[in-house]
Order: sequence, then structure tokens, then C-alpha cells
Amino acid sequence: MSCNRYVPSHLHLMVFELVKNSLRAVQERFMDKDKIAPPVRIIVADGLEDVTIKVSDEGGGIARSGLPKIFTYLYSTARNPLDENYDLGTADNVTMAGYGYGLPISRLYAQYFGGDLQIISMEGYGTDAYLHLSRLGDSQEPLP
Repeated sequence: MSCNRYVPSHLHLMVFELVKNSLRAVQERFMDKDKIAPPVRIIVADGLEDVTIKVSDEGGGIARSGLPKIFTYLYSTARNPLDENYDLGTADNVTMAGYGYGLPISRLYAQYFGGDLQIISMEGYGTDAYLHLSRLGDSQEPLP
């Protein structure tokens, strides 16, 4: 995968965010059940124009009423980490969800570099996230 146009830390953040969200959704859905949690599936498709990373889960999905909000900063389906009673003095408590910036900033990075991030969800089943990363090295910087 030739994504030398992408800053490695930005690419890492985008993929990490999608995988983290899927793992959290599956864990929350199957935490109290006797069933074995289904795997999160990751597919990388190497096209001529794009490299697309698809992250699929069976974490229950997102209600259609919530879909317009997922790319809004400060919106999260996770519990607010500031509401938790963590002992801030210990290094073991690291909150990685609930701040509401992961998906919006991931889509912003993807679009800035000529790609896109799309989320398709089925409430009651799961979510598919498609991270399209442009291969074309001649695209212009998208300035307003």
C-alpha cells in the first residue's frame, strides 16, 4: 500500500479510531451475554485510484437518527469520560473514547488528503466503516 502522501500519525489515528469504535461496540453489546463476541473484520482493497480499508462489526449499529451526528465534534455514543470517577493519579486509567473528536477528525484527515470516510450502519446488527485513501499523487491541496 503506497500511502506516502499520508502522514503516518494521521493514517494511524484514522485506522485506530475505526477499529477502536468497532471493538468497543462489540464488547459493550456482548459483555453480559454467554455468547462469544463476533470478530471485527478488516478488509484492505488495493484499487488503481484508492486504497480502501473496510472495518465491519456486529456491535449493534447506530440508529438512523444518530447517523447525522457522528461527524459532529463532541458527539459520542460512549460514556463521557469526564463523568467517570477515575483516580487521575494512576497511569492504568486511560480513557480512549467519549470525547467526540475521533470520527470527525478522521474524516477531515481523509478528505484533506483526497480520500473520504463513510459510515454505513444497520441498527440492531452492526456498522461498516469505509476509509478511502487516494493513491493519486497529483491531487491539489483542498483549500477553501
